[in-house]
Amino acid sequence: MFMLTRRQRRIRSNIARRVGRFLGVSDLFTTTQELAQQVQSLDAGLNSCKASMQRLSASPAAPDTMPSALPSATPGEIYSGYSASDLWVFDIFSHEPPTPMPGFVTDFLGTRTRTSSLWDGVRNLDGQVMGRPIPHDLFEAVEWVGFLKAVATARDGRFAIMELGAGLGPWLVAGAVAARLRRINDLRLVGVEADPGRFALMRQHFLDNDLDPEKHRLICAAVGVEKGHARWPRITNPPNAAGHRPVREVGGGLDQGDVAYMQQAIEDFIDVEIVPFEDLLLLEPTWDLVHIDVQGWESKLCAGCVQALNSRVRWMVIGTHSRAIDGEVIEVLHGAGWVLEQEKPTRFRFDPAQASLELMTEVDGVQVWRNPRLSESPQPP
Repeated sequence: MFMLTRRQRRIRSNIARRVGRFLGVSDLFTTTQELAQQVQSLDAGLNSCKASMQRLSASPAAPDTMPSALPSATPGEIYSGYSASDLWVFDIFSHEPPTPMPGFVTDFLGTRTRTSSLWDGVRNLDGQVMGRPIPHDLFEAVEWVGFLKAVATARDGRFAIMELGAGLGPWLVAGAVAARLRRINDLRLVGVEADPGRFALMRQHFLDNDLDPEKHRLICAAVGVEKGHARWPRITNPPNAAGHRPVREVGGGLDQGDVAYMQQAIEDFIDVEIVPFEDLLLLEPTWDLVHIDVQGWESKLCAGCVQALNSRVRWMVIGTHSRAIDGEVIEVLHGAGWVLEQEKPTRFRFDPAQASLELMTEVDGVQVWRNPRLSESPQPP
């Protein structure tokens, strides 16, 4: 997703999301030259409109032929996935502004991300402290809103979070930083990442933020409904590689859906273990947040573990990767009695040449779910 090809751009990166993700957010970090060209184009259009209005106002046109002002966009035309009434959650994490540090990008909470661990397109942010992520920083605001609500409703001085498809584990580390701001020090962090190179980035990300990876569960594996093994593309540049998923072996052959999704990326591969999602859920009696971004397996994971999710998980933030998966996840969790707190659907462009809907996706979606059996809807203080 961090690559410059269209296929990579459509995939939301685990770190940048939803910047994810990333036509939507990563395109916001396009080159200065491209931005300058856009500004010049807008200026030219504005000047043209002004000239046209001046000519019209100077001519004796009938009242009913005068052009009316262009209408403003309605709320239904701007789909951010959150509203102004959700932004109070940022206020309860207010603190002294973080100190910038060369070699790192620092978010508003104070989480430090090593610049060399980020993809090339955002390394120009080195040494900066980013403000509140509205509408985004390295991640979209809708994802931040759901994440912060989960931290805000943690109980008993304890915060447990699991991140699947973790990459360098941005939500695990941000979760630890945010929890400490709430004076929560009993941290249970579980991260699952299949790629060995990106797994190494996660361990480094922990160390960079004063977290001992040996005191938490970081697992180099893929996650699925059942235990097994799968092929994983061999990655030579981990910071610039995201959006991959395992290619499972089925009936002596390869799963054709996985093959289509990965296209030619499985020509050089390694073998990875698949750990069952339910086994991971059983590691803790209660999870404050489970973050899932596994490039197309989201609905299958949820459908295969509904009972454990209902009894153990308070909040979920799920990255979705096609319009079909948007609907599948909603059907599974709505049917299980969960509440959809925030949602931003995937954006896609229909292309009959593509083998699947996932390959048509340009910007991944985000869904924020609350389990009403275990967590009440948070309210402003």
